[in-house]
Formats: sequence, structure tokens, C-alpha cells
Amino acid sequence: MASKNIKAKKVSKNKLNLNKVLFYLKSLINNGIVKEIGIRHWISSIFVFLLSVFISVIPVLTTEATRNGSSSINNQYNDVLVESLYNYVTSDETLDFEIKDHKANLLLGSTENALYTYERGTSRIDYYFFNTTEGMPSLNEQANSLLENNPNIQSYFFISTSSFQVQIINPSTSQTVGMVNGGYNHIDDIASFKNYIKEGVDETLTINEIKTAYANKIFEFFDLGYLDLRGQQIGMTVGICLGINAGITIIVVPILFLMTRGKNNPNRNIKFYQIMGVGFHATLSPAILSLIIGYIMGGSFQYMSMLFVMCYGFRAMWLAMKYLRPPVE
Repeated sequence: MASKNIKAKKVSKNKLNLNKVLFYLKSLINNGIVKEIGIRHWISSIFVFLLSVFISVIPVLTTEATRNGSSSINNQYNDVLVESLYNYVTSDETLDFEIKDHKANLLLGSTENALYTYERGTSRIDYYFFNTTEGMPSLNEQANSLLENNPNIQSYFFISTSSFQVQIINPSTSQTVGMVNGGYNHIDDIASFKNYIKEGVDETLTINEIKTAYANKIFEFFDLGYLDLRGQQIGMTVGICLGINAGITIIVVPILFLMTRGKNNPNRNIKFYQIMGVGFHATLSPAILSLIIGYIMGGSFQYMSMLFVMCYGFRAMWLAMKYLRPPVE
């Protein structure tokens, strides 16, 4: 007779099932497991798909969220801006402007557009002010009209009542090597733009040191001005990447389904929602790979918008050719 003191060993339900965890981890590289999970647990694959699409855009999100307005201007081609800025703010003959209540206005009541033109060799930059108060054309409209009628303008610093535009052109190639747009919502009142640039700069420094200090001040101005647009830029670039990555996944699912409809295909009994689960679960490893490569290469929107597409395309093709095609006779 069995002893009454013998107790059955209870298995804790909360204990982590390592075998199950390893099974799901293997699905990152094992298409057979992906197929099995997608067919049996197709609902959970929807959450994997949503997670994967989000993971794939993290490099773009963090890159855009930390981008400064001066990032594209602060380079080896900005000497025309640095030199011209020094001459502009130290000259008594150039027109000045103020920023009050987040609006820019010309000082001295001038109605002239041209503030200053700097030329050195083949390099040229023009400073212009545009009145864009209510009832007036926008900055883009006035700037485009000016550029069309003045083909000699290369680089420029355009200031309007509510925003600014800067573009630096390499005169040797006529290519844009720096550009920034912005507004004044994050800029405190400035009684004089010239004095703002010179504020806090020790005038006993050498000319080159003063020029560098002035350049740092204008870069700070660009960074504050760009804050107006950074949120819009984040929303646009991340939204485009999300749409592309989600769209290509949704497009691939019916393609995988059609590949299983062959008469001799042993997978022809798999339902569409199960193929959807297979296709969705296969997105996780391409998303992680896109995340890693994106951070290594900088998360640039130009290639990040296609990186997940390429990785997922290879994964889907590998999956289809190995596990969803008819047997080779």
C-alpha cells in the first residue's frame, strides 16, 4: 500500500518555459517554425507584425528626433556663410532686423528687400528680407520670384516675417551642400539681429576666433528655428516608412497565398488567414536586422525607407521557396 506521506510534486504555472522561449527565438531564422507558428497561432502573428513595423522605423525616428537645424549647414562648405556673417554684422551700412513676439521686422522702417550681398571669388551669398504679413505672398512665392529674376544668386539667407530659409551652394558644382528652414516660435525677442550674433563674444579675440564665435551663434539660431519643423519632419518621415514597411508586408501575404494554390502543392489547404499569420510572423527578423543596420549606418531616411523592404523580401522569398512550394519531382 502506498504511503500516505508521499506528496505529488506540483509544477509552478508561473515558471518560465525556456523551451517555448527558445522555440520562438528559433523562428527568427527557422522558416519551418515560422510556418508552424503562423498556422497555429495566426492571431499572435498580428501583434508580431505591428511590433516589427514599429521596430523597423526606430532608427529613422531617433535620427529625426535628434537632428539639429544646423546639421546640414555646419560643414566644410559653410565658409561663405561664416565670412559673410562677420562682414554683415560688423558693417554699419547693412540693414538690420528684429524679432518681436515671434515675428521678424526690418529696423529703421526700410522697405528694401536686399540686406546684404557678399562675394568672394566665385562664391556669393545674398541676404534678403521678405514681408509676409497677412495679405502678402508667402516666403516661397517671393523667394522663387526673386531667384527666377536674379540668376546670379547662388547661396542665400532669406528672412521673412514668420520664417527663414538658408541654402548654401557649391559654386564649383552648383549643387546644394547645406539647407535649413525654420521659424521663430522658439526664439525669444531679439532687438537687433546683429547685436544678437555679437552678444557675449569677446571682441579682443582674433578675427578668426570672432568669426567662429559668430558662426556658433548663427548655428544656435538655426537650431532653435528648426524646432518648429522637426516635429513635422518626424511625423512625415516615420509615417512614410511605416506605410512602406506595412504596405509591402500586406502585399506579400496574398502573393504567398497564391503560391500555395497549385494543384500539386501540399500546402493548398492552408487558409488565407493562416498564410497571413506566416507572412506576418516572418517580419520580426527583418525588422531586427533593419534596426541594427540602421543604427550602424546612421538611420538615414533615404535608405531606411527601403532597408526593411529588402530584408523582408529576401526572408519571404526564402520562406516561399523552401516551405510553401510544391515538392521537386
